[in-house]
Amino acid sequence: MGRLLTTAALAITLPLAISVPAQAHDRGHDKPRIIVSQDGEVDDMDSFIRFLYYSNEFDIQGIVYSSSRYHYAGNGADVAPFRWTGTEWLSHYIDLYSKIYPNLRKHASGYPSPAKLRSLYKIGNIDNVGEMDHDTQGSDWIRKTILDDDKGPLYIQSWGGLNTTARALKSIQDQYQGTRKWPALQRKISQKVVIYNILDQDATLNGYIKPNWPDLKIVDNQSQFWSFAYLWTRQVPADLQYALKAPYMEQNLLNNHGPLLQEYRTYRDGKPTPGDDQNNRWRPDQNLTYAVHDFISEGDSPSFLYLLDFNGLRSSEDPTYGGWGGRFAPNATGWIDTTDVNPNSGAADRAYPQTRWVADLQNDFAARADWGTTPRYRDANHNPIASVREGLNLRARTSQTVTLHGRGADPDGDRLGYRWWQYTDADTYAGTVALSNATSPTTSFQVPADAKSGDTIHLILEVTDNGTPALKHYQRVIVTVR
Repeated sequence: MGRLLTTAALAITLPLAISVPAQAHDRGHDKPRIIVSQDGEVDDMDSFIRFLYYSNEFDIQGIVYSSSRYHYAGNGADVAPFRWTGTEWLSHYIDLYSKIYPNLRKHASGYPSPAKLRSLYKIGNIDNVGEMDHDTQGSDWIRKTILDDDKGPLYIQSWGGLNTTARALKSIQDQYQGTRKWPALQRKISQKVVIYNILDQDATLNGYIKPNWPDLKIVDNQSQFWSFAYLWTRQVPADLQYALKAPYMEQNLLNNHGPLLQEYRTYRDGKPTPGDDQNNRWRPDQNLTYAVHDFISEGDSPSFLYLLDFNGLRSSEDPTYGGWGGRFAPNATGWIDTTDVNPNSGAADRAYPQTRWVADLQNDFAARADWGTTPRYRDANHNPIASVREGLNLRARTSQTVTLHGRGADPDGDRLGYRWWQYTDADTYAGTVALSNATSPTTSFQVPADAKSGDTIHLILEVTDNGTPALKHYQRVIVTVR
């Protein structure tokens, strides 16, 4: 699948895994269309809080309550509820969002109204783990959105099990399979729908979706999310853990940041999750290797962080590029999470594609937390804007010197710092390049003589302001060898 990309100097065609418009926050580009499905676990609750602060970056098509092997409601007859947190907490969070909504709008456009969010909230297949035997309000909503006239892509985020999504697809199959419309309709849906799967939280992905929809695109995060989930101390290097520890959390998110973040759960914080007595992480006398108010988990946030292209990383263009939601390698059904080299160990690390961004994305969230309680634009920090004069997709010959002129601007008038680096893990070229003046706006490098035609070299420009918290904007330049 390809897309014509135009730079300031030339037009080229690059192979892309998902053909989507480039997105940028408040810059007039299309936003990714998404449906969130979740199962009400405590980390889904925390992920949903972050999601609300970033809701202006998406064209939200649905918020669907599903189930998983860890949480289901029961059916009032032969299936008892299991660790069921109820369905009211999500409406409550939207009510709390309504209190900060006026302030958020002062800092960025596009935030959906609370009424709009409430209209998108649907209850799906929640009776049992993997239950997809009957249509529900949630599955009907997903089905309708899949069948609408928008050509896509439509990103379906699976924070829990995929059973409600599977039910929607099965309803379409039951209606159309065997008719003349079916082959074309199945192709259309397979080209439109992109599922981002966090773990396998029920059996419906492998048991129904993959066998019956073999061409449907799936971004499969089976392990990277752990660097942003309960066991993060095992994944995140010591030099980055400060952004997940209690002092940072208290100062930047938990204290004096409005009613929505008062609901944000952390380790040993004394805030139980109603209905989930088996979750002991909130108990002050348990989990003593964590401090009170250490980050607990947002294991589902990578599914939408990967689409946040306002940051300039372009990760939604191709999952192999890598970004705030991790980095992925192609497999038979789409993409599976892969490894980056961890500079702390020098070894390939399956968690590091997500881990490397932890401090940046925490600072970005902290800024938005400030937006929610700051009625004047000038009293909060906002992202700088990076650009590259030569464009973002270039071609160069072996041994040619490539010069890149970066530029930064800041809406708050902050001083800016510059850093260029090569994202070697995302390259298809197997070596490294020597960047001159890597901490100035302008850099250059020589394309290695051993590079082959078609090899790609990914250069990242980071522009960082000196505000509080310090914020970044990136620009990814992809040089293709010709």
